[in-house]
Amino acid sequence: MELAQIHGPDGAGEALVVRLTKLAAHPGSAAESEPDSPSLDSPVGTGPSPDTVLKVLLVEDDPGDAMLLRMALRENGEERFQIATVTTLAAALAHMAREMADVVLLDLTLPDSAGMETVARLQAAVPDVPVVVMTGASDPRLAGQSLTLGAQDYLVKGDASGAMVVRAIRYAIGRMKTQIERQSLIVRLKQEQAAMRRELDAACRMQMDLLPGGRAIDDLLGALDLTVESYFQPSSAIGGDLWGCLEVPGKQVGFFSFDFSGHGVGAALNVFRLHALIREHGALSKDPAAMLASLNQLLTTLLSRGQFATMWLGIIDPGRDELVWSAAGHPPPVLIHPDHSFELLDTRGTPLGASREAKYHNRRVPFPRGSCLFTYSDGLTEAQDATGEMIDEAGLIALLAASRCAAGGVDLPGFLDRFFAAIQPPLMDDLTIVSIKRL
Repeated sequence: MELAQIHGPDGAGEALVVRLTKLAAHPGSAAESEPDSPSLDSPVGTGPSPDTVLKVLLVEDDPGDAMLLRMALRENGEERFQIATVTTLAAALAHMAREMADVVLLDLTLPDSAGMETVARLQAAVPDVPVVVMTGASDPRLAGQSLTLGAQDYLVKGDASGAMVVRAIRYAIGRMKTQIERQSLIVRLKQEQAAMRRELDAACRMQMDLLPGGRAIDDLLGALDLTVESYFQPSSAIGGDLWGCLEVPGKQVGFFSFDFSGHGVGAALNVFRLHALIREHGALSKDPAAMLASLNQLLTTLLSRGQFATMWLGIIDPGRDELVWSAAGHPPPVLIHPDHSFELLDTRGTPLGASREAKYHNRRVPFPRGSCLFTYSDGLTEAQDATGEMIDEAGLIALLAASRCAAGGVDLPGFLDRFFAAIQPPLMDDLTIVSIKRL
């Protein structure tokens, strides 16, 4: 049955309105109910079980329209509907407070509410109940706006058949179910993201705790007339870079820096692993090459295929004015001599964990007072400037030359200012910088 029967432009349509209105006014009919009290039809249609009955709340103040909608639902042979009818929004909200409906058929023009306010008020009261808006043929724009406010579907009076009403109800219920499931999934994802963020923050703090610090390190460096400045910034919450300091017997001190392949959690776990191994091999600290060889043998059995670490390990012996180092493919540190000249140290060598047959060698260079050693990870030299070109070693030397400290060595804050002014953010790799100066 077409709802257009009560809204046709010809006289027959108008006569039908009068006839249906009079029919609805007979004693005992739904139209005799108080305006704020719902009229409740018995379940209509066919179905295998009462469990399949859908509760429909019809909010419509026009008796003729309400009658035709109920008749349309009765003609449906696939669903069972229990229809409650009210004529005002206030009555609808009161009914929903007592008994929730599966779907609401909502007229946009009611005695106590009209237009978008009607949809907004209903959605605020029962946000999880699907709503099918019913609007006159003269205001389809309002129907579109109602979808924006949260309605699931709309029907234009005069254009909707009984089958269309049933389809709209099914669609509205299905869409609301999908919406609720999606919102529930979003909530769970946000909760999981928050939990992961808390775990990453804890892991970041643990990684920061691995960096040198404390009174013991300060006393050691002070006794050897050394000063150290550093900068550490992972590209994500946690990174695959680390540097550290080792106390070496005989009034010496060791410094190391390493960088694992990859980024994120996997690389960070390997950082904790290698840091623990370095501490366990402290007895080899006087011989950098022997320590790297031992670490390599262990990492080749511990790391997965494709995982490796570049590393640099140097021992400063103030008594001999000497620096001894060994390397495993790490970016070459820059030695700044007392005369302010620059020298890139040789760091050729097989990365740790890449080959059990790898060999490592010690190298030596004078390190008198006034010398400065600048070590870094490849996140510095592989950073790109505004033109897309990498900083590389030549750009690094230029930045160091522009960042000399008056007393010798490097003004690290000034260096960082120039570096970040030159590059194109964001950094795509972890960045570690350590500046070691002998006073």
